[in-house]
Amino acid sequence: MATIKVKVAREGLVAKAHRNADVGETSGDSIVYEIENCPEDASLDAVIAAFRKYAPAAGEYWIDFSKLPAA
Repeated sequence: MATIKVKVAREGLVAKAHRNADVGETSGDSIVYEIENCPEDASLDAVIAAFRKYAPAAGEYWIDFSKLPAA
């Protein structure tokens, strides 16, 4: 299973975060989330598309892939 980090900018842009990025709120008004247990065949675009449909709770920065809705 793979782990993918995504960054959500204040404006709503969702993009891949650097693999060394710290999970949580950043100093630049972004939030980095870690999507855990992604299937090996899941593309980055598919994970980001599924994440866009998900509304994480406050302080929920580590999210299991199985919690994301189908893309």
